[in-house]
Amino acid sequence: MGNKPETGFLSEMSELIPVMVLCGFLGSGKTTLLRRWKREADLQDAVWIVHDLSEAGIDAELLADEGADPEAGRLEGRMAALHGVHAREHLAESLGRVLREAAELDPAPPVVLLESTGVARPWPLVKAPAGDARFFLRHFIVTVDALNLHRDFADGALLADGAETHDPALAHAAGVLAEQLAFASVIVLTKTDTQPREVLDHQLRILRALRPGVAIAFSSHGGLLPGQLEGIPAPRKSVMASRARKLGLPDRDVTLSGVECTVFREQRPFHPQRLYEVCRRKLGTGLYRAKGFLWMASRPGQVLLWQQSGSQVALEMTGIWRAEIAANRDGRLLPEELEILAERLRDAHPVFGDRHQELSLIGLRQAREDFEKALRGALCTDDEVEAWLRGEEFPDPWPRTIRRIS
Repeated sequence: MGNKPETGFLSEMSELIPVMVLCGFLGSGKTTLLRRWKREADLQDAVWIVHDLSEAGIDAELLADEGADPEAGRLEGRMAALHGVHAREHLAESLGRVLREAAELDPAPPVVLLESTGVARPWPLVKAPAGDARFFLRHFIVTVDALNLHRDFADGALLADGAETHDPALAHAAGVLAEQLAFASVIVLTKTDTQPREVLDHQLRILRALRPGVAIAFSSHGGLLPGQLEGIPAPRKSVMASRARKLGLPDRDVTLSGVECTVFREQRPFHPQRLYEVCRRKLGTGLYRAKGFLWMASRPGQVLLWQQSGSQVALEMTGIWRAEIAANRDGRLLPEELEILAERLRDAHPVFGDRHQELSLIGLRQAREDFEKALRGALCTDDEVEAWLRGEEFPDPWPRTIRRIS
């Protein structure tokens, strides 16, 4: 990556492994950036660490090589998933262990990329590279979603000291985002394609007023690459430590208080119309993030990746369920291929096969409980499952157009 310039502060770090921490509030585009970076040739030997509040470790699954299922808390290959107890109670020891394992790799990683949960307190992540003398913090990048910044945070005005809002959930979110920005060495304004230029210019002015002198980059669909940050100096740990003391940040806090994760699991399909109405009417501001895989009765073959942040909901088709492939509707599969699929589906559900719902809901308790209840009401009833088995059609208001994002 050419990540070790020989001038100034970085010349002292020329023999150390750089760590780039990617922070930012829930749904601000961190995983989109990393999925794009994972395709870069000069990052093939990089180490990827995913700190995820969800018990399911969905972000690590999205970044891992196809078919891989990283064990939580360990470095497997060049991927580590820190979710469940490794995201909070054991973060320091698990992250320390992963960094030690990364330092022993051959070839040595050109960089360690650490994606953090959106409700992370930044100071524990700033301290982590200092725990092993073989590493140094190269960048602390904070992603900011231009669309949510406009809709929920008055283009950034709500992040300033003394700003007020009548919505406690938004105030809670604004507090952690402002804290993350306080440690940023780079701010990346994401989803810039969703806002007109005059709104982006206004946001840029506010962000510059909040963090004078910090580099700010624009990104749409993960279009920013690490090499574009090359000339930005590394943050000094002493400055970061002074900032932490000034903000009175306790060492024990890893994530935002009051924010937890619920995992919604089911086998039955969603009724597409009712799921659509749930999104229109039941998304409270206290549900900061929902992410995972689902299927709908109208699209039984498609593995759909659901991503919600604030008032935004996106569906991405990520594959085909094995049960659908095994149906062999076009008759193209060979008998031996059908045998392999049948073996893989041997322990699957007798009706739905490997199709299932698995959504991580992150937010305040009441908002999570209300949305989970609404989701259960959007599942197909027994009569509707029978209708699905008979091949009946379901009203489906979701977009049908598939857009490929490279």
